[in-house]
Amino acid sequence: MVLRDAVLQGVTGWASGYMVFLLHKHHQHVLYLQTSKLLYKIPPEMKAAQSVLLLMLCFLFFYWTDCFMALYVTFSLEKHFIEVSALEFVDLGYAILNPFLLIHKDGHLTKCWPAQ
Repeated sequence: MVLRDAVLQGVTGWASGYMVFLLHKHHQHVLYLQTSKLLYKIPPEMKAAQSVLLLMLCFLFFYWTDCFMALYVTFSLEKHFIEVSALEFVDLGYAILNPFLLIHKDGHLTKCWPAQ
């Protein structure tokens, strides 16, 4: 099971790294083609690369936290409600937190929502 997880995380990390590499290459190509290098404050390619890295780090954090907490709860003699609830929250943490990270990272989405 650990080998499977390590291989899949390696593939996920490689894919994320490759995506960041492609975005960096694209950014260099765009800078070469542009006459003005100050078109954007932060180029969209860099924002996309930052989002990919943020999502990857978030996934790894929740995954390893879940692994360690699951081991702790599994091998502890007494199962406390708070520990089990925290484990369930960490299980769902990635799915709950990532949409909000993406919405916050993409600033123009917040401009579309009416202020109430």
